[in-house]
Amino acid sequence: MNLQLVIPGLVILPIKLVGTALFLIYFPQIFPMPGSQGTLNSTTEESITVVQTTPGLPKTQPDSGTITTTARDRTAKPLQWEGHRGNYYLFSKAKGVWSSSRTECDEQSSDLVVISDRKELEFLRNKTRDADYFIGLTYSEMERRWYWIDKTELTRGLFTLKPKTLEYENDCAVIRAGEVSPASCHQLNHWICEKTMK
Repeated sequence: MNLQLVIPGLVILPIKLVGTALFLIYFPQIFPMPGSQGTLNSTTEESITVVQTTPGLPKTQPDSGTITTTARDRTAKPLQWEGHRGNYYLFSKAKGVWSSSRTECDEQSSDLVVISDRKELEFLRNKTRDADYFIGLTYSEMERRWYWIDKTELTRGLFTLKPKTLEYENDCAVIRAGEVSPASCHQLNHWICEKTMK
């Protein structure tokens, strides 16, 4: 028997056995079968999002404080509510159409902002310098007037609303650096939610 032929075979055989064993163990993890949960040594990772909403705000919160709640979106980033003169405001990071913006506010137990006085307008001016934000103001074609979502008519003197152009459907309004303008309800903008401190 020739040892020169046997020794390389004895060395190669264990290497092949170990390689085959590793292949059989890790192949299902690398190339899982559809619908399978994996086999030997596989782990399943799950992504869990915890939803937190605040139906009301505590009476002990300070006027200039912030409240953090968790968004229901995929990233579950905390939402920063900013207090000002008896109300909390949320300035969205995301963009959406007017109707979805209002839905997002509703899911946070709030609604789109209704600007009631000059101090509130000044507060919003300082927070909206870099983008357009939907507010709770819409145009009624039948009555040819602007109304807030709480059914009150826009009063003269609070701010000057840029003219509504007839060739576009600008039936919603946005604010940017204190300037309120007509905007399409279907364009993508940030939005401002508002809720009253309780």
